[in-house]
Amino acid sequence: MTELPFDLVCEILARVPVEDLLRFRCVCKSWRSLFQDEGFIRKHTTHAPSMFLLAANWWPQYRLRTCTYEGLTLKMIFQEPELNNDGEKTSVIGHCDGLFCLELEDTSLAVWNPALRELTKVPRIDQQQTRGMRIGFCYDHSIQDHKIVLMPLKNCSKAHVLTLKSSVSRMIDFPWRQNCELMTVKKEGILVGENIFWPLYSHEFTIENGENILSFSVVSETFNYCSCPGGKQVYRVLKVLRGSLCAVDEERTNCHVMVVWCADHEKEDKGRIKSWRKILRLTASDIERSTRWQVVEFRLGAVINRSGLLLVLVRTFEIGFILYEYNLEKDTMRQVDTSFCYKLNYKLEEYIATLVSY
Repeated sequence: MTELPFDLVCEILARVPVEDLLRFRCVCKSWRSLFQDEGFIRKHTTHAPSMFLLAANWWPQYRLRTCTYEGLTLKMIFQEPELNNDGEKTSVIGHCDGLFCLELEDTSLAVWNPALRELTKVPRIDQQQTRGMRIGFCYDHSIQDHKIVLMPLKNCSKAHVLTLKSSVSRMIDFPWRQNCELMTVKKEGILVGENIFWPLYSHEFTIENGENILSFSVVSETFNYCSCPGGKQVYRVLKVLRGSLCAVDEERTNCHVMVVWCADHEKEDKGRIKSWRKILRLTASDIERSTRWQVVEFRLGAVINRSGLLLVLVRTFEIGFILYEYNLEKDTMRQVDTSFCYKLNYKLEEYIATLVSY
């Protein structure tokens, strides 16, 4: 039998799930070496399937669970025993390339690959604490290393950048603006291309030039302020939708309304925001017409980046909580079957199962 060319073998293996590649390490030395090669790992990342991490981030149920979502079924695969000890708090504060940056009970940081089941603590730098900090997690292709950026919640002119493999820590300038603070409801920044984004909040309900999003350039390590859509201060969540930043505004007044905006990015500036366009305005009445249930409240459950779908958690008057998939292209809602009780404060994050390690 003719042996396949090694390049073709690499292309085939790049499409094999991580759990099988871990077993295939025992096949031969060349395969084991291949699975540690940076080029192969990056190629495998482009073909890796989507998984979901379900986080319950409130006492006493601090839990992380791995899930799959296929054919309108959200199924729990397993819990993470090494991260669920004695009810200790473990918070997800960022993810990139299949790696999650976690904040542990003692406020230390760790990097975790759920596919490899590897958890590595990040060394503390100068007694660094994460309480009162906003955090970003990213990969810098120019130096082939992951970074963590930490910023104070309130007035400060410096931010902290940790480069992980090289163990380099440094302070950089942070252009703080008076009467603004980063949204206290979310610690993590949202990574899009080569920029991380955080929503801003103003005590005076006005922000200079309407620039109520803060961005950080991963490569140049500089901050900028960006305009956000809508023009008024609402509860805002930032997500990634088909590779672009999206802003989900939830107006929880007399009539619950969810508005979804999608950013158009500057191609030459690796992700800077050029403009915004509204792609959805969803009301309780819209959901009632599609589902025939009486809606008490609803909110965003998750954004499925690759397929451009929204998971919307709806609390009905008749039967309690139901999870729905909203298809933006078809403007349709379909009920999602879950193997567990999906609760209001659950956090669902899409990620890819990869061989990337720290």
